[in-house]
This record gives sequence, structure tokens and C-alpha cells, in this order.
Amino acid sequence: MQVGTLLTQPNGSLEGNGKLKQVKVAVCTETCTLTGYTYCMNHQRLLDVLNQDFIPSSLPIGKDFMPLTDAEVSFPNREREFMASAYVRKASILFVGEKSEHEPRTPEIEDKPKMYLAKTKNPIEVEIHMSTYTLTGQVYAQAWQKLLDAVERADKFLPLTDVKIYPALDNTESAFDFVAVNRDKIIYVCESSSWAKSPLPTAEAIRRG
Repeated sequence: MQVGTLLTQPNGSLEGNGKLKQVKVAVCTETCTLTGYTYCMNHQRLLDVLNQDFIPSSLPIGKDFMPLTDAEVSFPNREREFMASAYVRKASILFVGEKSEHEPRTPEIEDKPKMYLAKTKNPIEVEIHMSTYTLTGQVYAQAWQKLLDAVERADKFLPLTDVKIYPALDNTESAFDFVAVNRDKIIYVCESSSWAKSPLPTAEAIRRG
């Protein structure tokens, strides 16, 4: 099966072996930012696919690589490349922002296995510091949990909502309703301080001192 063929079907879905849906994303790595479309099964969230340990061999959904179609790659020198399809190694991803093109869906942060009730969680305002970016947003924890409990989890990707990214990303938005953050790329996490409520300096401002 060809990824490009699957994702160019009408309405971004495919009958047989489960229905697939398109998800528009921005994928940030340490060397470039990619925008395009990935996909998952209709009952899955983007977060589920990123954290998936097992993918049926009958479906072209990568376990270690995230497939993208209609991809635009932006580099720090402002060069851009366009390609029909690309595969991004999950281990190299800093974070993935989901770009909603439809009506709002169930929030990604809810624990909602099929046939079970979702668990309500409380938001914690945080700053996530990475090598080249700072993200501000909300993580979620049970009422009795602290920030450490919210980030100390088995999943590789951590859900973050109402996210702002500094410095701004090239050629795409820098604010997302939902972002999945690679925990292995985090330097440190802290609860938001008052300065985070104001715009952080851009990379150009920092260079100029």
C-alpha cells in the first residue's frame, strides 16, 4: 500500500482494514519543521498513534516512523522543500502540533479507552524547555497528583493543550490547541511563571541582545 494513495482518497479515509482519517500536523525537529498530513484509524487520536507500541502489519502506519503526505519542509536558512510523501523518525521529533480543520473533537488529554468513561483531569499551567524551543500550555493530572506525576508517564509523547511556541515556527502557526511533546527531548519542565504570560523574545531579538 502506498501512503500517498491512502491519504488522497475522498474525505481522507479508506474502507477496509479499519477506516483511516487524515490529520493535518506541524512536526518540529532540531533541524527542520515539516507540515503536511498524517493519519490514524477513526477510533484513534493523534496521541495514540504517536505512542503506539504495536501497529498491524496490514496497515501502513509506522511504528518508528511517522508518515506525512503533501509535505513542506522548512529549514532555518528559510529554504523550503516540497515532497509528495516523507517519513519522520519519531525519536527525532521534538513535538507535533495538530491543526484542526474540522469541528472540535474530544480533547486529546482525556483518558478514553473505547467502551470506558473518560477520566476528568485538572489542568496545570507549565513551561516546557527544549534545546531550541520553549512551549507554554497545560498538562493534566488527577486531582491528587502534582506536576511530576503528570510528566512521569510511560508514554513517549506527552499531551499539552492551549500551546504557544517560542521562538515562532517558520511558515506555520506557533499556537496550537494540542501538541504532543517528545519527553526524551525535554530539558526541564516547570509551572508557569508570571513572565510566561507575556510574549517571550524571538530568536532574532535574542541574537541582537
